Amino acid sequence: MNYNNTNTHQKDVTLKTFWRDNEHFADLFNATVFNGKQVLKPDKLTEMDTDVSTTIHSKSYNESITRNRDVVKKMSDGVEFNILGLEIQDKTHYAMPLRTMTYDALGYIKEYNDIKKHHKLNKDSFSSPEEFLSGIDKSDRFHPIITLVLYYGESLWDGPTCLSDMMISMSDNIKEYFSDYKLNLVQILDSDKYSFYNEDVKDVFYIARSIYNKDIDAILNKYKTRNVDNEVMKLISVLTATPQIMNLCKSNKQGGKVNMCKAMEELKAEWQNESRNEGINKGIELGIDSEKINSIISMLEFGVTREQILTKYTKEDLEKAEAAIANNN
Repeated sequence: MNYNNTNTHQKDVTLKTFWRDNEHFADLFNATVFNGKQVLKPDKLTEMDTDVSTTIHSKSYNESITRNRDVVKKMSDGVEFNILGLEIQDKTHYAMPLRTMTYDALGYIKEYNDIKKHHKLNKDSFSSPEEFLSGIDKSDRFHPIITLVLYYGESLWDGPTCLSDMMISMSDNIKEYFSDYKLNLVQILDSDKYSFYNEDVKDVFYIARSIYNKDIDAILNKYKTRNVDNEVMKLISVLTATPQIMNLCKSNKQGGKVNMCKAMEELKAEWQNESRNEGINKGIELGIDSEKINSIISMLEFGVTREQILTKYTKEDLEKAEAAIANNN
């Protein structure tokens, strides 16, 4: 994929806007984190401040840490709530477990500081030296934070999936006491194992995954008589860097839903042309002139048998052309 034509800021805005929608956000978490159980209810989700910046204080040390999350929601659960964070990645980050652990820790520190500030403003008296030292009551409790990492790269994640993956080799004695941190990782490429309910979310994962796998026929078969929301198509276009889809979206002045088969046919033709050109270039490297390799590739693509090709070309030419195609694949 060519990412040069994709504006990074536009991509970030498009992604965050899509996943800030409560219906989309809830379906993503329910399918991937909660194993398909409908735990999150869209009407129980509210937007939270994505800024988790804070200052860490000690007697001899002060440091301000500035961090902003991609999307953060509060899930109401009776009188209490849980905090759900979404981090969106287009490339493998080899320190992602540490990065998300930091986000979660800063969230807890922020709540800890808020509780201390509340006690101070109310001039609460503590019942023990331990509470005074801590700045919070023994009964004070924090709210759980769950962070999900959505990776939409076109190759599988090859980085660490937990904090221990980032550590040097540990003996069993050390492992027993090491506090690990797991990455809740979701990848577009292996998302077929999840059961999504929201149609927009289904379309995003299925179409993007199929494009990455260069399985345009699967998309054409599935969406031959079914249209896709225009905004969803824009998201897929920036995810997969496919201008054909974006051009179709721009030509759709009315908005709403559109049929994406035309864009997929154009993409398929472009890939076939690229594959042919690469095959020709490979053939030239192998000592075959471009006209000859082009003819042989065309004949093979249209189902001409080897016997029929050999009536016009030599066996050596055919074998070199087949090698060029094989190398390209």
